[in-house]
Amino acid sequence: MKPELLKTDRLRLVPVTIKTCNAELASLNRLSRLLQATIPGSWPPPLVTEDTVHEFIELLSDTEKPGLCSWYWVMDNSHQKKDDILIGSGGLYFCDDGSCEIGYSVLDGYQRQGYATEAVCRIIEYLFSRTDLEHIYATTYPGLYPSVRVLEKCGFLPDGDGKEEGSIRYVIHKFF
Repeated sequence: MKPELLKTDRLRLVPVTIKTCNAELASLNRLSRLLQATIPGSWPPPLVTEDTVHEFIELLSDTEKPGLCSWYWVMDNSHQKKDDILIGSGGLYFCDDGSCEIGYSVLDGYQRQGYATEAVCRIIEYLFSRTDLEHIYATTYPGLYPSVRVLEKCGFLPDGDGKEEGSIRYVIHKFF
């Protein structure tokens, strides 16, 4: 599945590509030009490392099976005549067993403002409208209350223990 540019009320979700990943590794100025957005000095968000970006490139390079469908989250400030700002990223990982998992991360200064909920809900809507998948999983930790709230607001329900020790898994089912 190849991601498309998505929009929400406050965000542009720009597809992550091999080109954008290489730009992110080489120079944030290059990435800034590609995304047409200012990149804060606090980039990348928590849990996104150089190794993660290399893993994304590997997943995106596999043309036989989709492994990743992800987006950069850009705050759209065009209505205020200000520069757009890269605030987070997130998307879908297609597992070998046929399941699909969503993950996301937002810069600290933009957390708890509804951006993750807005983006995650839009990504779910996009996936369910373009595929025959019937459910999406997410994994988090009980102590990460903001992450739990994002999942709950988007319609995810608890689904037992996660793969990592102490983690919990959530699921959302496609409504027909």
